[in-house]
Amino acid sequence: MSWINFLTVIFILYLVYYCLNLFFDLFLSPRVSNGEISEDELYFTETSTPELITAERKAEPAIEETGKENPVVYFPGGPINASGGISLKHLFSLAKDNLIEHTRAIPY
Repeated sequence: MSWINFLTVIFILYLVYYCLNLFFDLFLSPRVSNGEISEDELYFTETSTPELITAERKAEPAIEETGKENPVVYFPGGPINASGGISLKHLFSLAKDNLIEHTRAIPY
C-alpha cells in the first residue's frame, strides 16, 4: 500500500464520518422549539441581596524581631550540585571534559 492509497482511504473515511455526523445532527436529532424551556437547562435565581464591601485599613500590630535570623546550613544533595545558570557553549565544554553527568550522548 502506497502513501497515496493510504491517505486516500483516510480521507474517504473522514468524509464518511463527517457526513454521518451531519446527517445525524440535521435529521435524526430531536428538535426543540425556541419557545419551550428544555428540561436539560438549569436556571438559578439569586436568593441573597448584594452587599457593599468597603476597603478598610486595620491597624496591624508591629512584629518585633527577637533575634537574628537563623543561618541557612548547606547540605549537598548528592553527586550533582548546581551553582547557577551557564551558557550553552559552556555546558558543551563541560560535557566534553566529562565534568557533568548526562544520561544521553550529546552530539558536538
